Amino acid sequence: MLGKLLRGGSTQVPPELPLAFSLEGERRLRVQQDYSPVNAWRFLSHHIRRYPHDLRGHTQRILLAQAEPLRDRLAGSLQDIFLALGSSGQQLRGRLLELVKDDLDDADRAFFTKWLEGGGDSLSGVAQWRRGSLLATGQDAAAASLLHVERSQETAQYTDVMEEVIACLEYGQVDTARELLEAEMFAGRADEAMEQELVNIYQYTRDRERLDAMIMHLQDAGRNISALWKEKQQESENW
Repeated sequence: MLGKLLRGGSTQVPPELPLAFSLEGERRLRVQQDYSPVNAWRFLSHHIRRYPHDLRGHTQRILLAQAEPLRDRLAGSLQDIFLALGSSGQQLRGRLLELVKDDLDDADRAFFTKWLEGGGDSLSGVAQWRRGSLLATGQDAAAASLLHVERSQETAQYTDVMEEVIACLEYGQVDTARELLEAEMFAGRADEAMEQELVNIYQYTRDRERLDAMIMHLQDAGRNISALWKEKQQESENW
């Protein structure tokens, strides 16, 4: 039977995998055309409802919304990552705005530019709902949070730095996680897992300057530059 199938004895078309299986493991930020843009965007929206700090999911969803059927949801998708990151991830937010600004109308382009320059907390209307948004409250003015969930250095007990880094990433504190890892790198205490996580953060935030600076530091310190750093530096030319 197997030999017959391999020889092309069956013309039956294999079943299409559900998005839950195929898109869940998609690591490319710009999802390929193999997926229906609308269905893929809906799947990522459901994912972000559950994991609002998944930066890859946000990025994939925003870039998908550049497709014509989803263009009216682009501003709302972009608004969600601004809300999720708060005042963090300045370079990632700026990079995404730069990528999609030509597909935004003048009012939204000006709004996000001002938000990026002045910080969301200083603007009114940051929580105003836009089509496609999941995290906006629909209010015309920013409201005070009733509950602020934050990792506490005083109360948290960590067995090692990597555990603290993972906790920071779970709470969306990407900049804090990066600073912890960079401190370990500068002190010469970073292991392979820490280096990999730091490189991942540089890639997520499209922070080519920090990546180049860290590689320069390693070179000045006389340390060998692993293939991981060299490969990522080469990739960063397209960030």
